[in-house]
Amino acid sequence: MSDIAFVLGNGESRKGIQIEDLKKHGKVYACNAVYRTDRPDFLVAVDPKMMLEIAESDYMMKNQVWSNFNNQYNKVQRILDHVKWFQPSLGWSSGPTALRMACERKHKEIYLLGFDYQGHRDAKMTNRNKFNNLYKDTRNYKKSQDEGTFYGNWMNQTKRCLQDFKDINFTRVIPKDWFSPKDLTWNKNLTTTLIPEFLAKFNLEIKT
Repeated sequence: MSDIAFVLGNGESRKGIQIEDLKKHGKVYACNAVYRTDRPDFLVAVDPKMMLEIAESDYMMKNQVWSNFNNQYNKVQRILDHVKWFQPSLGWSSGPTALRMACERKHKEIYLLGFDYQGHRDAKMTNRNKFNNLYKDTRNYKKSQDEGTFYGNWMNQTKRCLQDFKDINFTRVIPKDWFSPKDLTWNKNLTTTLIPEFLAKFNLEIKT
């Protein structure tokens, strides 16, 4: 197992960073609709609607997919035959579940990309954030103008990983002036790096 892992949420801050490029430097854990265009080392999807969508393709027959068991899946033989189950189920969101999976596989360095937490500021309404996700306006996702998803659970689940795996060096990769939850800043094993610095370290390029 590689010492380095990249765990990808689907926040828009990671747009243009290519999964195939990351795989040259470590293991890639990604979530949900990533399967539509890419092949991470491990795909995590805990939302039943997304799992049923994935099962319509042949993705799980050729690639690793991890999820929590749901009784709905008893009717879908492809899921029963090919999906790997978390035991026990954490009951967490897909992104933090993928992060926990990477932690348990004993990587020494874990980079968090697309862990944006907060939505986009709505210029028309100062107290509102709009939905932030690379797959917005597509099947099983909210619309661009929808309210941003509450990030408290996602943040707390991330924090639990930081607390439980103090020997791992975590790095959150974000654009300049991006939102940083205060509850994560006190963790001594979490640092923040800007996207240009991250790209330079691994000799990567943003691609569209």
